[in-house]
Amino acid sequence: MAPPLPPKVRAALERALDSGDPSGARRFHDILIKAQALPAAALFRLAMLEARTGGFASADRLLAVAGKRAPGDPQVRVNHAQVRLALDDPDGAWTLLSPLPVPVRANPAVARLIGEAALRCNRPEEAVTAYRGLVDSGAADPGVRVNLGTALRRLGRYEEAAAELSLAVEQGAGREALVGLAGLHVQLDQHDRAIELLRDRLRRSPEDPVLLRQLAVSHRMAGNGAAARRAARRAALAAPDDPSALTLLGELAENAADLDPADVWARRALTAGPGTLGAGLVRAAVARRRGDPDRALSLVEPWLERAPAASRHLVLFERARCFEAARRTEAAIQAFAEANAQQMASALPRRDPSRAFAQLRAVSALHTAPPLPGRGAEGADLLFVVGFPRSGTTLLDQVLDAHPAIEVIEERPLVAAMIADLTTSGRRYPEDLDSLTATEILALEEHYRRRLSRHTRRTGMRFTVDKMPLNMVHVALIRRVFPGARFILALRHPCDVVLSCFMQDFGLNDWMAALTTPDMAADLYSAAFAAWESYVAAVPTPALMVRYEDVVADLEREARRITAFLDLPFDPAMLTFHEHARTRETLSTPSASQVTQPIYRTALARWRRYDSVMMPIAARLSAEIERYGYAEERT
Repeated sequence: MAPPLPPKVRAALERALDSGDPSGARRFHDILIKAQALPAAALFRLAMLEARTGGFASADRLLAVAGKRAPGDPQVRVNHAQVRLALDDPDGAWTLLSPLPVPVRANPAVARLIGEAALRCNRPEEAVTAYRGLVDSGAADPGVRVNLGTALRRLGRYEEAAAELSLAVEQGAGREALVGLAGLHVQLDQHDRAIELLRDRLRRSPEDPVLLRQLAVSHRMAGNGAAARRAARRAALAAPDDPSALTLLGELAENAADLDPADVWARRALTAGPGTLGAGLVRAAVARRRGDPDRALSLVEPWLERAPAASRHLVLFERARCFEAARRTEAAIQAFAEANAQQMASALPRRDPSRAFAQLRAVSALHTAPPLPGRGAEGADLLFVVGFPRSGTTLLDQVLDAHPAIEVIEERPLVAAMIADLTTSGRRYPEDLDSLTATEILALEEHYRRRLSRHTRRTGMRFTVDKMPLNMVHVALIRRVFPGARFILALRHPCDVVLSCFMQDFGLNDWMAALTTPDMAADLYSAAFAAWESYVAAVPTPALMVRYEDVVADLEREARRITAFLDLPFDPAMLTFHEHARTRETLSTPSASQVTQPIYRTALARWRRYDSVMMPIAARLSAEIERYGYAEERT
């Protein structure tokens, strides 16, 4: 039998429990924890006193012992989970909460706690279950809907997330909900709605730096760099010690190749917040682009240990770009591999490249449906610039946009939205493509045009260009809806394309996840071009192939080929596209910082520097290399 507590310890414990002040008992904690005769209830009460006065570490120790002495007591588990959350250990909280019986989990207070723990330890599905139960039981307040929207967003269920956040805003949720809703509208390619929402709230709070910063981000994602800079400057003036707006100004300047201002803004951000990762990466990027990769490396490497796990891949990618700029090929390829692996590991929800390949197989097998009769001219004002990512499509779109009769809409998921329209209407894509009715096709056309109008800023254009590279695999859908549309297929040496994709930190979805290794990227390249070729071989398609290497070698010749294909006169402004790009408000692709410069040749045949990795890829893509005229290159 365990000895009784010494009278002095017992008295200290009782005084603490009676007075509500645990300090008198703290020096006896070790004795209390070891005292086998002390009931769990006393330890629990003392732990709660500690928690209420901020002594979470002591509360954690006491509750761990109380839980062992009363393993079936749900109150101990629930309160211990609260303490673990206070100690920033959501995984520990989840371990305590997940075994609770259903009746206990259904308690609204417990359900909230489960939802919070699940959300914080990256279990969005479990968080949705917990918060949805609160909604169904009528126990949901605006905060619950905000958290439910956050969990749904992490799962990629953006429409549902937007609905929950909209309700939260209507019910009086704070600024967090409104900012989250604006961010969701951006993800849904509803930039106008995001901007309208923020502007409406800013009429009541015109100097709110958080709202101004989100407005700047919304403009940036919409491709309106000038408006983004204006909003970011207002945010910086409203909160001069907040590094986030200063960092955004630095990022915008670096993206536009304004390196001196970019460095100034980044330095100011780091003065305001020395731990601001984005500003540190801007400074490294500026040094690298100024031709000093060693200096850039010295700036980026200290962040490797400081960056949070979810952002560490950003540091790794910048480090890899520094190695590549320094021509340290082995170090670069290893660093890019590490960056891609880190990005895949931290992606939420998990991205699955196999889903992209499955859709490609289905498209290739079923998408040869020709345009419907009687609609031949529909879409004659549309030009789709397609190709594999990193094939020079951004260079092409800048050359095109410099023509006074052409406006380019950059990388907006307009075709993806048509596919979503089909699936939400009960149709399967691509399986049902050849059975679409004229009424359904007309509805798709109207929806596309409405979404397109959100991004057009110029009037009287002969052509509007939809530039989204991987739309090449949806050519049958595009021509089913817009049989009069034309296509430019952008080409570049397949090995350079695969290498460049592997080196790019794309935001991950199932398709971009397939670019995180050279082997998968090569397989996706082959499958995407097989999908394109299977259609154009079966259905005559007005398409012009333009090779990046030819554009770099003789821009005027290629520009004249393009304008002849479009039945337009050549315009000399196309040759000074980089000057036009600097004035263009809508410039937001990964290549934006490059096309604000004149034609350069440093990216030609870059794959040759990486023979150890790329020679097997060249063998794997030998058919495509031959087909598209690159056989003369060393393989």
